[in-house]
Amino acid sequence: MVAELYPWPPVDGYRQRLSHMIAGLGRAGEVELIAVDRHSAGTERIDPPAVEGLETVTALTCGPETPMRTWLWPWLLGGPPRRLRAMDTSGLVDAVLTRLESDPPVDLIWYSHLDTWWPVQEAITARSKTEGSQRQGGPVEIVDFDNLENLSLKLRRRTPPRFAPGSSAIDRMRLLTRWGISRAFDFVDERRWDVVQRQCADQVAAVVVCSELDVERSGCANAHVVGNGAERPVQVRSDRTVLQTATPKMLFVGALDYEPNAEAVEWFVSEVMPLITAKMPAAQVRIVGRNPDRVAWVGSQLGVDLVGLVDDLAPELDSADVSIVPIRVGAGTRLKVVEALAHCIPLVTTRVGCEGIAVQNSVDVLIADDAASFAEACVSLMADGELRQRLSEAGSQLFSQQYEWSRIEGDLAAQVAAWVEAAQA
Repeated sequence: MVAELYPWPPVDGYRQRLSHMIAGLGRAGEVELIAVDRHSAGTERIDPPAVEGLETVTALTCGPETPMRTWLWPWLLGGPPRRLRAMDTSGLVDAVLTRLESDPPVDLIWYSHLDTWWPVQEAITARSKTEGSQRQGGPVEIVDFDNLENLSLKLRRRTPPRFAPGSSAIDRMRLLTRWGISRAFDFVDERRWDVVQRQCADQVAAVVVCSELDVERSGCANAHVVGNGAERPVQVRSDRTVLQTATPKMLFVGALDYEPNAEAVEWFVSEVMPLITAKMPAAQVRIVGRNPDRVAWVGSQLGVDLVGLVDDLAPELDSADVSIVPIRVGAGTRLKVVEALAHCIPLVTTRVGCEGIAVQNSVDVLIADDAASFAEACVSLMADGELRQRLSEAGSQLFSQQYEWSRIEGDLAAQVAAWVEAAQA
């Protein structure tokens, strides 16, 4: 397993998925992890848990980000997206190449994202040219496209900038300028990500995506689904007919330094929440996640409690009457949707927020895309105990059928064994 982030503690969606991919691989054989150890709030490294099959863990110090002046000119001339140029991956590349040249041989190498596969392949290609040789054989290579980056950038380009209340004309002009420059880069990189994703798929045994929808979108003939999941809590609040308190509580959970989450929170607070409080003045939304400074202004708005990072998410989930996923940009599937199903929390989401997950509007969740409809759905759920109960029961049943991590890990182990057996045949 080669990963761009050390997975423990699994405080965000990427690390959660990564930790369970390791667990699935561990059911199939011995696993060695090489990961970059990058810190952010709440992610200080802890020792790996006891995972079946996990033999060694190598955590590498993250190199500095490459200055724009270094990568900008080569990027303008073509090649891969700017993100693949911007990070120093030399330590990761050296560690992977050293291991591949050592004994015992590796049967399969799983790259978590193109960010790890691309620099390793560049180094192997450069070495082959220098030595005048061609690469022969080697381990089965799998690359996890848990986000289709080209689709994520396409959706992001469609989202206009949002100004904090009370911001000055100068601040607005600065934000608008940064937004315009960023989206111009995105327009170019959207196409470059598509090219690199397809080139990668042509060179490896399989690429992994989160849903059948992303199989279709990827355009890769060897795309294989390994979905996202959650763990069923020991205890869940099964009776949703009665509100916990006289204050109806909505809950958003997500890393607030991740742009799709930040955009979702700002949209909900500025455009949806005023419509909710107009009909239900006591309603409250709690926003939980690391680095709340990214959206600090929302904490001053009516009915908004900007909680930030918490040590234990369970009390927040237990006290929520409604879960909200107002995501409008991004790709892949959202673990926050699956977690709501696992905890029997009735859910309001956008179509983008629940893409790739087998929920149905008015059956398992309520789906709404514009501010008025989203607000109406939230008010309906907070006001109607029978509706909350019906949706939470249906969502819980769907979770048990498809989205428990133990089931996903078992399926992954069987698929890994099949990939290796096919390569050795």
